[in-house]
Amino acid sequence: MKLRTVFLFICLAALAACSSAQKEDEEIPRPPKQDPVIEEQAQKNQKLYNQSEARMAKTLQLPAITYEFDSIRPPDYAYPFMDKVANVMNSHPSLHLILEGHTDVLGDAEYNYWLGASRAAAMKAYLVSRGVNAERIRIHSYGKDRPLTLDNSSDGRRTNRRVQFVFTTRTWNAIY
Repeated sequence: MKLRTVFLFICLAALAACSSAQKEDEEIPRPPKQDPVIEEQAQKNQKLYNQSEARMAKTLQLPAITYEFDSIRPPDYAYPFMDKVANVMNSHPSLHLILEGHTDVLGDAEYNYWLGASRAAAMKAYLVSRGVNAERIRIHSYGKDRPLTLDNSSDGRRTNRRVQFVFTTRTWNAIY
């Protein structure tokens, strides 16, 4: 019985020594910090969504429209914004628009190029249905080649799934 008690005491002492030997900061899992680009982009987009048509025509700055995973349909919140873009383009015939389609890192490169182009083409089709001349709009797909953030969380991937609008007053011959 004494031997059993001594053995148990030695085991408990060894266990206590092992548990106290771990340093405080050694390999303790912590939740990942969110990339500041995600929040910065969200704030910038919110500010640009709410700008007036006159301000949009003056600054030529437009927000990015983010998409759901594997979707080419513009999100519902984008339609009022695209109506403003169409009004600006119809009232300023010297403006041209480049629509840049982007995707997240999931999927192969060929599919992502197609997906980015399809998203931009859907935006172009809507703007043309609102009276904008199709010759004044160009689309380009970057697929997953130009991410805003390297954060591979769901928020990071959502930030990268976007169509960016770029107004220009230059003629197409000067750009392409």
